[in-house]
Amino acid sequence: MKKIEKIIHSDALSVHKNKATKYLIGFYKKSAKESQDILLNIKTELDFFNAAILYESLINKKRFEDTYERERKELTDLWPTLSYQEKNKLINMKLSETKQRCRKFSDKKGTIIWIAFFDQLLNTLYDKEMNIFDLEQYFNLYKNFKKRMIPTQTYGINPYAWAFIDITVIDKNESTVVFYYDPLKTVYRLTEKGSDLNLIKLPLRKDYGYRNEDNVSIISIMDHYANEHKVEMMDELLNSEIISLKVRNSLIKLRKKVK
Repeated sequence: MKKIEKIIHSDALSVHKNKATKYLIGFYKKSAKESQDILLNIKTELDFFNAAILYESLINKKRFEDTYERERKELTDLWPTLSYQEKNKLINMKLSETKQRCRKFSDKKGTIIWIAFFDQLLNTLYDKEMNIFDLEQYFNLYKNFKKRMIPTQTYGINPYAWAFIDITVIDKNESTVVFYYDPLKTVYRLTEKGSDLNLIKLPLRKDYGYRNEDNVSIISIMDHYANEHKVEMMDELLNSEIISLKVRNSLIKLRKKVK
């Protein structure tokens, strides 16, 4: 399998050299640093996707809080006279509009997660009980929330399965998601085993444009890849139109040596 990997990876676009992803890496690092003085270490593609999840979560957090503050200011005179339930009802009505512009995912228990670096409790408060931020200990979370942050990997494959970031989901089940990331022209298969995430990739030809009709073939190829079915993987790749001429020619040579 290592020989096959060497061939297919020879055509890969580097996350650190590709113009689009290189820019995003700098942007994600800057956003994390400015927000909570977080120093992101992005070495691998999985690190890159985790940084994207973190950034999307920061965006959602700010959108929710901005909506809450706007509603409070619009009702400045009326606010002190309202009950907790009345305030919450008004806030949730406004948040329903904001939520239309936000990405989300569900964890394994069915809790809706808007902010992947917060636990289920804080996500539930943002989702349904934002009025609790009238209390000082919660209001402080607006700007000082670093101590309450959890690793985005805590939620496993769920952010990917729900396309919480800019990916195209091709296939998914309880433990695995196959997705395509266009800037790198690459298909990924992310598998969750316990608390570990394993990512394998299949770089496609550089002029590839995603097509739904390729999904069946891609899913099968990635299954063969994960299960180290060398012959089947090579045969399907050679019968497809998703790899470059360079990779195809190298695979043909290798295939002749394998029975």
